[in-house]
Amino acid sequence: MRHGEAYVASLRDGRAVFLDGAPVDDVTVHPAFRGAIARIAAVYDRARDAARNGDLTSADPLTGERVSNMWLIPKSADDLRARRRLHRFWAEGSYGLMGRTPDHVASFITGFAASRDVFDRAGQRYGDHVVRFYERARREDLYLTYVIVPPQVDRSKPAHQQPVRDVYPTVVKERDDGIVLRGAQMIGTSAVIADGILLTYIVPLEPGDEDHAISVFLPCNAPGLRLYPRRPYATMATSVYDYPLSSRFDETDSLVVLRDVFVPWEHVFVYRDVRLVNAQFFETGSHLLGNFQALVRFVLKLQFAAGLAKRLADLHNIASLPPVQAHLGGEIAAYVTAMAAIVDGAESAPWMRGALARPNPQFVYAGMCLQRRWVVDLMRALREVAGGAFLSVPSSDRSFTSPETGADTRQYYQSAGVAAEERIKLVKLMWDFVGTEFAGRQLQYEMFYSAARHVVDARAFRFFDWAESQRLVEACLAEYDLPGHDGGVKG
Repeated sequence: MRHGEAYVASLRDGRAVFLDGAPVDDVTVHPAFRGAIARIAAVYDRARDAARNGDLTSADPLTGERVSNMWLIPKSADDLRARRRLHRFWAEGSYGLMGRTPDHVASFITGFAASRDVFDRAGQRYGDHVVRFYERARREDLYLTYVIVPPQVDRSKPAHQQPVRDVYPTVVKERDDGIVLRGAQMIGTSAVIADGILLTYIVPLEPGDEDHAISVFLPCNAPGLRLYPRRPYATMATSVYDYPLSSRFDETDSLVVLRDVFVPWEHVFVYRDVRLVNAQFFETGSHLLGNFQALVRFVLKLQFAAGLAKRLADLHNIASLPPVQAHLGGEIAAYVTAMAAIVDGAESAPWMRGALARPNPQFVYAGMCLQRRWVVDLMRALREVAGGAFLSVPSSDRSFTSPETGADTRQYYQSAGVAAEERIKLVKLMWDFVGTEFAGRQLQYEMFYSAARHVVDARAFRFFDWAESQRLVEACLAEYDLPGHDGGVKG
């Protein structure tokens, strides 16, 4: 398994990252990215240490060496439980705030490899490419991300009818040794700090889109590949004390631009096949495995939020008040418990397709529907617990150290039996969770990381057990009739 130091060193590979119009020479030391990189490296090291007891690993079927369970192909509920422990371990490293930790896209690649027959439809070599890449990623413990959404140019038109030429990722040349791509793709969450990118489409393609119908792996330092991150929150943080989350857990989101990027055939999983691009996520187990990870992470994030609310209520000496207990129970604790139960259901009642145990889609898609709603309610609930506390804080940590303001700061920002430094530390942590630009991005991510609301809701409709619900209705209707028809009540 991977050392954190080896992960950091791998990022010094000449990748083309541009921030504020200028190239970034070394992402590992740049203030925009070094905090998140350090956290990922630390979790890699902890995972390696934890692997000694076998709880987060399994044997590589090819070499017998211990490999992370993020690459485990689940064949039972027990295997899903093992994956859940691994996902929770990684989520704890960022308190659920980093959505694209290495185990997320690893889940998608694992789902691809477990259903290679889907890729074999275009020819056995494509299934071979998927399996061989999966085996390499498992062996090297790679950190992968993906870009699967095209730029928002004209969503009313399919890819081949876009008004700007080659704006979507496009095959512009086929060579004996591979293909050449041009265009751009969103939203490269963690692309700056990952090893490589799965580039494909999750939005449906149409006949005529063949030049865009691809699924490929790109190393982040591929010649011609450029990364344009959004404004990083870490560079806005004045200190870790003032911005404890923004400064350490901003995984960044980037536009990925392809300037005639060459892809060797062995890294091509789907080529000019509209049906296969549309099938790769949902006819394999990848979409369910990837979003199972997202729900496990979200449960931990909810638990973290619950801990913030209870800690502040304790500091303000209001946790014993019945209205506060009702608020914490009904607005926060109930959500945590319900989402954890959904994950339990997805894990305990797997959807067997061949030898692959997929997390139960009825629970996964129901959880995703509720996730985007509950995160809004959660943010509101935390704001209500804090009240005016968010608006009455010193401007920065220097208020404590300045001889001009230190005494007043300690005197007037303290709480019942709690020093001002400790109370403000918690309040600033909560504000970074719900109120800063980092917090706003967190909200947007949870609401839209998977798809627009109507798309997620439609999946929940598709996989709900309507037959059993309708059976109950039909049984009830069959028990009675109009007076005079068969005697009214039957049975």
